[in-house]
Amino acid sequence: MLYADYNKALKLFEQGKYDDALTEIASVLDVSRDFETNTPNYNLRYLAGHIHAKKGNYESALTHLKRCAEIQKDTINPLIDIAFIYIDSKRYTDAMTWARKALQIKQEPVAYYILGLAYSGIGSYWQAKEYLEKAISLDPEMYYAYNELGNVLMALGRITQAQTAYSAAYALAPSSAYICNNLAMSYVQAGDVKKAIEIIEKARKLAPDNPIIVENYNHIVSLKK
Repeated sequence: MLYADYNKALKLFEQGKYDDALTEIASVLDVSRDFETNTPNYNLRYLAGHIHAKKGNYESALTHLKRCAEIQKDTINPLIDIAFIYIDSKRYTDAMTWARKALQIKQEPVAYYILGLAYSGIGSYWQAKEYLEKAISLDPEMYYAYNELGNVLMALGRITQAQTAYSAAYALAPSSAYICNNLAMSYVQAGDVKKAIEIIEKARKLAPDNPIIVENYNHIVSLKK
């Protein structure tokens, strides 16, 4: 029965009842027992962190996740999640700090991906490229790293290389509207309007209500006239 309350809160979270889940967690979380063995506190706090992040309550999410990092010092999951929250908040230097803390524990590809995102966020594209390529070398199926590498290469004006990166992302995740959109735009930059139309049409079918994709679709189709 030790984790019964956690399981109840998790079920509420999975049902999208975020406030009810947080209420359940608050009713059972005894902060004085954070560092005792065999308590559900780590799991409760980790779940609370994710719920707060879903709700956009980033500071509350960070409070719980940082406590998780203190409770289990050899676990990288809260470190990675903290870094992603900082990415979402555009606090790129903080994201770098926590990604590097994760790498001190384990050479995790996603930590290098986060470093790539962070350096891209501050406009240091060559460094971003280096970290994204490192992530891909450790996990060749990390399609979102290929996609971000494509973004970085586009920013560097390396259109052909960007196209290769986007193509790799597309091969791994052909149902991603975002990747289809990026690949189509790289074809535009390369002057292949016919191929761009083919790919952007797929992106539009996958995400017909996405305003950016619709705008790019109209722009690419107009190039054919």
